[in-house]
Amino acid sequence: MTETQNKIETVVSENNTEKVVPRYIGGAMLPGLVAAREAIEPIVEQAGLTLIGIEKAQEGRRAILWVYLDHPDGITLDHCGEVSPEISAALDVHDPMEEAYDLRVSSPGLDRPLMNDQHFKQFIGKEVQIKLSSPLQGRRNFLGFITDMQLDVHLKSTDGNFQIPLDLIQKARLRYDEDALKALLK
Repeated sequence: MTETQNKIETVVSENNTEKVVPRYIGGAMLPGLVAAREAIEPIVEQAGLTLIGIEKAQEGRRAILWVYLDHPDGITLDHCGEVSPEISAALDVHDPMEEAYDLRVSSPGLDRPLMNDQHFKQFIGKEVQIKLSSPLQGRRNFLGFITDMQLDVHLKSTDGNFQIPLDLIQKARLRYDEDALKALLK
């Protein structure tokens, strides 16, 4: 998918049903991550799960490939454990990453990654941390509340309102509220 194609929300007909094709953030459009996502999406869907996204991270000298999954009733360790061997096998066959990595299949967690326009729409009103691949108005890090999602992410921060193009976003995560966390743990 080219950058131009990623800027336009597309609706396609598939077996007489309409499906919104998500527009991914720039960091999720790296070739290895796109190939990994394409390799495992059918496996995840067949298991009745939702692929939130794939993220590459570094822990010491070792690369980690995180695969975040969800389920309408909440993701469990059993869900992750059941699909993990199939995901690993598909990645071994397709070999999308140039370097060796450890695979980790996980829930998205409280600091859930936002990887496409649909995620930003889903969490309008929530606080998010955004890291850009290149500066916007002289900065790369933003913290604020999502107010809208059209072609760009609309963010209300303590120091102003911003419109951030998806292509510039390297990483985005929900920022969980400590009071909400305490309420969950009660």
